[in-house]
Amino acid sequence: MSSMSLFLRRFAAHTVQTLLAFALLFSSHAMADDWATRLGYPADAKVLVIHAHRMGLSFESNEAIEKLMTAGVVSSASAMPTCPWFADAAQWRQEHGKLDIGLDFTLNSHLARYRWKPISNSRDVPTLVDRDGYQWANVVQIMVNARAEDVEQELRMQLLHADRMGLKPTHFTTHLGALYSRPDLAEMYLRIAREQWIPAVVIDLTPELAERFRQDGFPVPDTLVQALEDYPFPKVRDFLILPQADTLEAKAAATAKMIAELPPGLTQLACAPASDSPALRAMDPQWQQRVWDAEVWNTEAVKAELAKKNVVITNWKEIMQRFDGSVE
Repeated sequence: MSSMSLFLRRFAAHTVQTLLAFALLFSSHAMADDWATRLGYPADAKVLVIHAHRMGLSFESNEAIEKLMTAGVVSSASAMPTCPWFADAAQWRQEHGKLDIGLDFTLNSHLARYRWKPISNSRDVPTLVDRDGYQWANVVQIMVNARAEDVEQELRMQLLHADRMGLKPTHFTTHLGALYSRPDLAEMYLRIAREQWIPAVVIDLTPELAERFRQDGFPVPDTLVQALEDYPFPKVRDFLILPQADTLEAKAAATAKMIAELPPGLTQLACAPASDSPALRAMDPQWQQRVWDAEVWNTEAVKAELAKKNVVITNWKEIMQRFDGSVE
């Protein structure tokens, strides 16, 4: 084996380990002192933010999310500022000002047949784009290539773009978890959230959990632990994504089981709904799952779980109102 091949194998292994370490920040852990009780929710309540991401990505995304939010099914959403249909999402948000719509900081253009570029001029953030000027396709490319100063410039340009479009975000998310791919980017994410006084969706990582990660071989830097400790906003106990399945019925059963097995506390459950169309089928290999992400909420199994007395649906506007009395 050549020295270059050996280097690439070792680099790939290190990359996977690093990403796994930060993926663990989004795993399920029991917290004795959950933010739900601190915010005044009943101690036995499953407090659930039903969150739709990928708003602004396409017409199909916007149409599905708008229907679900208008119907009161989805309680929260976030929009991708670098995507072609972001302006449409921002306009709809202005017409529905009471709804909870955040900003999904976007550093990746993950669809091979439907690409987008950063808000910044590509020449100004050269480490964030491929040779064609599009955002990197995957998170590993961000982790390996991105200069922190380029990332910060782009995040601030995305904030400025949202402001110009009239979208005042109620919270922040990070598309594909890209801002958790490196400690310095995660710390930047938390710093901007504090500076803007807008909550980022963050898991409650205790020092005990950080030490457990270290013992398991997944180092969590002390600087990131400290940044999370200093982060003032409410954190979720768990961050879940709708399960994939082979049929809508199987997806509904798995989703209902997921909700039924939730422990008390504050949880965010994410989905990526979209309306079916020939364009969606052409652009997104996961089009069927996304269509079912829109339809699963109308199945009897899921509706029955959400209707239980100990399930409380909330959003980031209500969470912040309980936290500091802020209202829009």
